[in-house]
Amino acid sequence: MKQHQTIHRILAAVLALAMLAALTGCGSKTTEVTNAVPTVPETTASAAETGETAASAWTPTQPIHIVGQSEAGSGADLFTRALQPWLQEELGVAVVVENAPGSGGKIACTQVWNASPDGYTLLAHSSPLTTVTQISKDGVFNVRDFKHIICFDSTPYAIVVKKDGGIDSVDALLEACKAGKVSNANSGIGGAMYLQSMIMKDALGVDYAEVPYNGSSPSVMAVMNKDVTMSIVAYDYAINNQDELTILAILADERLEALPDVPTMKELGYDFPTLSMRRGIVAPPNTPDDVVERLVDAFAKAVENPDFVEYTKNSGINMEIHLGQDYQDIDEACYDTVMEYVDYLG
Repeated sequence: MKQHQTIHRILAAVLALAMLAALTGCGSKTTEVTNAVPTVPETTASAAETGETAASAWTPTQPIHIVGQSEAGSGADLFTRALQPWLQEELGVAVVVENAPGSGGKIACTQVWNASPDGYTLLAHSSPLTTVTQISKDGVFNVRDFKHIICFDSTPYAIVVKKDGGIDSVDALLEACKAGKVSNANSGIGGAMYLQSMIMKDALGVDYAEVPYNGSSPSVMAVMNKDVTMSIVAYDYAINNQDELTILAILADERLEALPDVPTMKELGYDFPTLSMRRGIVAPPNTPDDVVERLVDAFAKAVENPDFVEYTKNSGINMEIHLGQDYQDIDEACYDTVMEYVDYLG
């Protein structure tokens, strides 16, 4: 009961600061990657040097810090904070959630990439944000070399506009684009939202102004304040603000159970590549196997807590759990897909 009360206090505090936020699965196409990527930094001590083996049971003895790429109140932030009490129960130490937004996620990625690979610093990681950031912002990290712990969800992007703002359909939006009357809020030039917008522009043969904001939540707020016309954002950023927003379409192959009345762009006759947003947790390169295994086990058990499962249902989160190597494989496929789109767009 005490834990149940704790999580509700945490969520209430965070939700008071920001809207509930939040990604369809990435494609699995591959492409030859010619970009030079960073090499994995050397560790100061290997598992063998410290006397540990993969078979040993790692037990944390100090707080574990989870660094988020996005602002407080974002989907990944709320999700991680919601999980916090049960992670602490599984790991037996405090779990501290921190935010290091900015530069399309580069700040947080770089911080965790350079952290000691001891299990005490983790990254709340979103695909394809990390991959796009690595490519477009000359990241010093390589998404393939992070140690993947758990993927939580798969959340499609959606096109959202201000309710009663004069645009109530995709066709109306396209007409406004042709008239030069549309601006789009994204989470930063070169970021994942920006890349998805560029893909859509190219496929539909339209153009509109791109206005960068520091994250998805500020982008949605800009639409609600009528500072911009639209935003292409993970759908759960809008699902709890439908009194102020109209979700014109989902960028996915099929309609969502959470939004059964919202059509997909594909069914409207606009078929183009769509990125996927997947939230998860990764550890620095060279994190020992026994540490990774212990973290995977703890997260896997925490997400099964009934109160947490209920929270995800109430929040409209599309849970899709992948652990360890399975998550690694998905992220590598996402990397290849993003590289293909970047190459296509030049």
